[in-house]
Amino acid sequence: MFERAKTFYNEHEPACTAGFFAAGFLFDILAVGRIDRLHNIIHQATYLSLCAFFTGLELRERHGKFTPPDRFKTAWRYHVGVTHFMLGTLLNIYTLFYFKSASLGTSLLFLVVLASLIAVNELKPFENSGTLLRMVLFSLCLVSYFTYLVPTLMGHIGIVPFLGSIAAASVCIAALAWRLYTRLPENKTAVRKHVVYPFAVIAVLFTVLYFTKVIPPVPLSLSEIGIYHGVTREGDRFSLASARPRWKFWQRGDQTFLARPDDAVYCWVAVFSPTNFTERLAVRWRQNTPEGWGEPDSIPLPIAGGRDGGWRGFTYKTNYNPGLWRVEIVTSDGRELGRIDLDIIRDDTLSPRVMRTLWR
Repeated sequence: MFERAKTFYNEHEPACTAGFFAAGFLFDILAVGRIDRLHNIIHQATYLSLCAFFTGLELRERHGKFTPPDRFKTAWRYHVGVTHFMLGTLLNIYTLFYFKSASLGTSLLFLVVLASLIAVNELKPFENSGTLLRMVLFSLCLVSYFTYLVPTLMGHIGIVPFLGSIAAASVCIAALAWRLYTRLPENKTAVRKHVVYPFAVIAVLFTVLYFTKVIPPVPLSLSEIGIYHGVTREGDRFSLASARPRWKFWQRGDQTFLARPDDAVYCWVAVFSPTNFTERLAVRWRQNTPEGWGEPDSIPLPIAGGRDGGWRGFTYKTNYNPGLWRVEIVTSDGRELGRIDLDIIRDDTLSPRVMRTLWR
């Protein structure tokens, strides 16, 4: 059985390597828990360390400075597949984090970029650039790791935690490059090409995306958002009043809001943040006008982290006109955490309304 598996791997190595990568994505779909769990942080740090170790050995092997011991030669044959598995797992984790912290469009684009990188890595014209492209993926994972870890440790997001994330990742790459310089003193150009330059590109890209407010605001994530006719707090639970017909199951609350005189429009949110994390969100209400989305009415919404289901709160609006509206949840550094659209329709009927109560 082992010999058959070994033969199959040798005959289909590119497909098997891509399979390892995909397996890494599938492996953690159900396993990933809270972003601030210690075992998750250690697990990712271990995978990052092993990826750096294997890729460093591979680079040394290419330049004749490393030969695996005889008893490990068979195992070393599969180090590329193992590295891809770990990178796939890490990329799965960070994609899930980004997906939770941003719109679906942002996460889909992220997945497409990752899939494109691994596809290029398996093409024959690029087979000699495998180490280089794996370092690009590794650099992306390393920066993503610190992009959520540093704000989690500092207890808030912003420019200082982000720059601290880039600095921490840079220290790790500098340590790896220094170690390879000592092992490959005659091949420092190769070290810069395969280690320093890929990281520099990723670091600059992340910095540009951060200041253009494209990078999702991890470690925050919007657990739930909805529009309702009423929200009240009763003890440790919230009562949400919804007039939505059951057949409109795709709507999050009363997104088709039938407004009668004196009705207030409530936006209820649940936002996850790590333990001991504080943030001051802004809830922006905008109406769609012939000139586009109008200037927002901004309502502050301070949050504190630690609860598994997310911090819960609501804002409401009593002064509004019928039409299309958008409610945006924005962080203190101006990045959008989530949004919801609604259509406010004037309701002049006098028939009794049937309200359902939802508990959160």
